[in-house]
Formats: sequence, C-alpha cells, structure tokens
Amino acid sequence: MNLGIYRSWHSLGAAALAGGLLAWHLLQPMPFGSRDDANVVYLLTTGWVAVACYVVLALYAVRRAAHRLRLSPEFAWKAKLPQLERAQSKLRELQNRVDRRELAGAAAVRAAAAEILRGEGVQRVLRVDVTPDPRALGLVRLFTAPREPLGRLASWLHAHVFYGLAAAAIVWFHGGARCGSTMGLLLNGLSAFVIGSGMLGALLWTFGPGWLTRAERELSIEKTLALRDHYDRKIEQAEQELANATGADDARLCVEIATLQGQRQRIRREARRLCRYRLLLRGWRLLHVPASVLLLALVAVHVISIYYY
Repeated sequence: MNLGIYRSWHSLGAAALAGGLLAWHLLQPMPFGSRDDANVVYLLTTGWVAVACYVVLALYAVRRAAHRLRLSPEFAWKAKLPQLERAQSKLRELQNRVDRRELAGAAAVRAAAAEILRGEGVQRVLRVDVTPDPRALGLVRLFTAPREPLGRLASWLHAHVFYGLAAAAIVWFHGGARCGSTMGLLLNGLSAFVIGSGMLGALLWTFGPGWLTRAERELSIEKTLALRDHYDRKIEQAEQELANATGADDARLCVEIATLQGQRQRIRREARRLCRYRLLLRGWRLLHVPASVLLLALVAVHVISIYYY
C-alpha cells in the first residue's frame, strides 16, 4: 500500500489553510456565501485562495506532463561517468564512516554528502536523501537519486491531493453551495465531482497496487504483455519458416506453431484479465481530467465576470 501520501506535510498546510478560513468565518455571525457588505472581504479572500488552490492543482498536471515529455531541466543536465562513479564511491565510504559511528547526526551527514557531490561536480544531477536506519538507534542511511529541480513528482502529487481537498472546503466557504444560477450549479457540481473522483483516485492509488499484485498470480502484467508480444514474434517467425520449408520440416513446424498458438492464447487471456484490473484502477482519470479542465475554465470565467460586472 502507498501510505506515504498520508504522512505528507502538505496535509498540514492544507488543513491549516482551510482551518484558518473556517475560524475566520466562525468569528463573524454571517452565513456561508453571504453577499452582505460586511462579508465582502471574506468572500474575496476565500475566492482568491480557492483560485490559488486550483492553480496548484493545474501545476501538478503541467509538472507531470513536463516529466513525461522529458521537458524537465534534469533531462538536459549531464555528468561524465567517471565523476558519477567517484561520487558513488565516496558516498559508500561516507556510509561506512556513519556505520562505524565516526560521523553522527543527520545534519552532519547531509553536509558531508553535499560536499562530496560538489567536489565531484555532480550536485546538479544527483541528490542524497538521509533517513533513519532501522537497524540501530542513531544511525542513518544514505540513498542517492536523480535530482528533480522542479520538485519531486511525489511531492507534487501530495500537494495536488491535499490542496484539492482544501479547495473543496474553501469553495463551500466562498459560495455556501448556492445553486440558484447556472454558473453556481456548474461550479458547485463540478467541484464536488472533481474532488470526489480525485478522492477515489487517491484510494485506488493507495490500495490498488496491492489488489493488482494479488490478481497477478504467477505473472505480473508487465511480464504477461511482454510474453504476449514474444509469442506473436515467434509465431510470425515460424510461419515464415513454414512458408519456405519443404519435406519433413513441414510437420515439425506445424506442431511448433500449434504449440506456440496454444501458449499465446493462454497468455492473451491472462493479459486481458490483468488489463481489466489496470483499466479499473486508471479509469477514474477518464472522468477526472476532463472535468478538472472544464472546472478551471469555468473558474476563470467566474473570476472575469465578477470583475467585469
């Protein structure tokens, strides 16, 4: 299960943001969404904060697309192999020093690791994470990973989830769930749908890998798809050999093709079964993403219309 998302510091930031606006509301005897003059500052504040949350949600999609399309700066940063090898060797020695308790404290270890990366000129392409070592009290472990200058995708995902939940509450503070107009109905309805589908996606992201692992039996979905393609190539090759074969080779190749076709059929059935699981785990995006785009467009129209009229 992917439980790390529930330990994110973004959850505290989102809770503090929504909690602060709720406390502000409780300090003044006004209903949610009131258009009285005394509530204008609260309306403007909650409105702009909600817009800021939506911007954060949209930036996650941009960050994800930039990484997938290899447009992130880290794909343009390079280091020579000898530099990377020397840095890795020195980091292993640093880990040995930590294990021998010659160097203690996470801050000191981070400083030493940063000095190694700078010394070898690989600080732009590598980062070192320092985590507590469960084997012994006071020890830490070093983990090397590629640097992501635009932020780690996991952190962006955490921000997307928790500020999306905060946005749902803030939209309610701002409008009081009023649906008396077409715009109000669309904004509230789409907000509820986007947040609801996003929460479903978070649950599937948390528990889905475990479900898929239990469903995979003997072969993972990746191996199943690879075997399916493998049998397709083997059968095509055998059929080409059969077309050019003569005499006794015909019978041998016919038996081989029949055997391969039977194996391919079993693999195809397994691939279809596992792909249904994967589609179930990913299908929520087919609704969540278009609804999110439409919601952002309506939010922009709402903001412009408020200031225009």
